[in-house]
Amino acid sequence: MTIFVKLIADYSVWLYLVLGLVAFLFLRAHLVARRERDNAIFALERESASGRMAQAIIGLLVTLILIGGVFYTSQTLVEEIPLPEITPTPTTLIVLPPSPTPPPLLPTPTPTDTPRPRPTLLPVETTTPTPEAAVGVLANCPNPGVRISEPGTGAMASGVIQIIGSANIPDFWYYKFEFRGNGFGDWTFIQRFDNPISGGILGAWDTRSVPSGDYEFRLVVVEKTGNYPEPCVLLLSVQN
Repeated sequence: MTIFVKLIADYSVWLYLVLGLVAFLFLRAHLVARRERDNAIFALERESASGRMAQAIIGLLVTLILIGGVFYTSQTLVEEIPLPEITPTPTTLIVLPPSPTPPPLLPTPTPTDTPRPRPTLLPVETTTPTPEAAVGVLANCPNPGVRISEPGTGAMASGVIQIIGSANIPDFWYYKFEFRGNGFGDWTFIQRFDNPISGGILGAWDTRSVPSGDYEFRLVVVEKTGNYPEPCVLLLSVQN
């Protein structure tokens, strides 16, 4: 039934034209039969012409009823048909590792009047700074709407790492994560996200899915046209 109503609504213009032509032919047949009846000399001719007039009137009425049915179907009935429900596409949730619970604070000791021994000076230990490559440096991504602020390029990665930055450009469609071996091979898709983000958590990558080594990781933000500006690329050293 739904398909039949949709079909009538889609081809209503052509149905109007055909039924209008049929109505015109019935009207013309009625006028011709009436003229013959008025000019008839014999009673038999008048009866035959009257019969054709009645048939033309009936055909004209049926055609007008069909035109009214097409109008009702295309203007009213088609709007009462419920549209098919659209099942939403489930969005993949990222489960991040729980934040470690900070240790309980120890109570502050209360000073007493007991004399204390004079402290002995100990040699000062020199702390070696962490190499910059261990935490990485900010990636050089020229487009502010396609940027990864954490982790930095050259950083060491292990387990599940958070990706923080921005993925928000004009005519935004979606953004995705991809990786490949350092400087070779095709890009491998990780995950896609459909909501723009500005200065927040973009997602996460479980580096345990790949063996240890150096990898290129990139953020690609796609426009609705299917094009995308220059991606933001990081060099990560995975240690699993």
